[in-house]
Order: sequence, then structure tokens, then C-alpha cells
Amino acid sequence: MALGTIKKDQQTAARWAGFLYLFLGALAAFGQFYVSSGIVVPGDVAQTAHNILASERLFRIGMATDLIGGAGNAALAVAFYVMLKPVSAATALLASFWRLGEAVILGHMTLNSMVVVHILTHANHSAGFSAGQLQALAGIYLGAQGAEFGIGLVFYALGSTLFCYLLLKSRYVPGILAWWGFLGSIVALFSSLTIIVFPSASGIAPACYVPVGTFEIAAGFWLLIRGIRLPRMPGAAAASPQSGE
Repeated sequence: MALGTIKKDQQTAARWAGFLYLFLGALAAFGQFYVSSGIVVPGDVAQTAHNILASERLFRIGMATDLIGGAGNAALAVAFYVMLKPVSAATALLASFWRLGEAVILGHMTLNSMVVVHILTHANHSAGFSAGQLQALAGIYLGAQGAEFGIGLVFYALGSTLFCYLLLKSRYVPGILAWWGFLGSIVALFSSLTIIVFPSASGIAPACYVPVGTFEIAAGFWLLIRGIRLPRMPGAAAASPQSGE
């Protein structure tokens, strides 16, 4: 494939990555701060079940949001792979697989949500279970969904760390932006693992994800508007993707 075609593909992928960063960020904010916060009441299974039944359509919109987010994460992984493959194909592929792992987990989270709705809305369950038992059963699936979200964050942070490392190595974006993302991703990774090992430390979320979240907003706008700084084609500068402009 001609070098010019490769560079064109990289720029196209970079702009798609920028768009997806912003789109997925907005989607996550909608799902977490509007849908979940308005329905799920931590520690109160009965009230949460009541809220789900009272706002079933909104809860289902949240499920659709998770599915779209999973599909978007897969697309983001491909965009970053195309953009960063010339820097290190193996590292870019590993990072993409980790982000695809996050996408799969989001899909299974949606299945748990569907089971919750099924438990609470199908009248035939009342013959074998009391209302309190049905609410408790729904609460178990909601708890499993929360646990899966924590696992997904580990895969997310792993992939993000490698992608930011390649951005730093390539000099495709300003160094301060790449460092910001790299360090923010590491903070997110260790925080996610800490919460899994020490559940009592869950209070550090969501603050521990603010650095990588703000990086994705800044990088999203940069990649969408400016693209990446590729080496010039003539002479030695065209030979290495790490030489900058």
C-alpha cells in the first residue's frame, strides 16, 4: 500500500477516534448521571425495583445506551489500531483487544439489565416468589451488573494506557496531551484494581477517573479538528512515524 494512502487512512481513523471519544463520553454521562442516578438507589433494592417499574422505558433506554456504547468501543478500538499500527502493530493490536474486551462486558451488562426487567415485569413469577423475593433476585442481577462494570473499567484502562503510550511514542499529538492520557489511564487502572481488591475503597470513584475522562474530551476535540501530526513524506522524515513534523 502506498505511503500516502496509509497516511490518509491514519488521518481518517484519527478523526473517527476523536468523534468516538466525544460521542462515547456523552453517552456514558447520559447513562450514568441521568438514567442510573435517577433509578438505582444504592442499598435500597425495594425502591430501585419500584423506580424500574415506574420508569421502565427510561431503564430500557439505558440498556440501549450500553449496547451502543459497546459497539462504539469496538469501533474506537479499530480506529486507534489503524492510526497507531505504523508505530507498533503488536502493541496497537493488544490495546485493541483489551478495548474489545470492554465492549463484550458492556454487552453482558445489558443482558443482566434485561433479566432484571424480566423478573420484575412478568406476572407469572409471582406464583413462586413473593414481591420481596423478586426484588432481592433483581438486586442480585443489578449487583452483578455493577461488578461487571468494574471489570470493564480494568480492560478499558489497560487499553487506554497502551494507546496513550503509543501516542506518546509517535508524537502524533502534543506531548503534554499524551502524557496526560497515559498517567490518567494508569491512575484509572490501579484505582479499578484497588476497588476490586478492597471494596471499601469504592469512595475513590468517580474522582479517580476524572484525569482520563478529561483527557478523552481534550484528545477528542484535538483528533477531530486537528488530526494527527504525521512525518513529512520527503527524505528521512518520511521513513519514521516517530520523527514528528
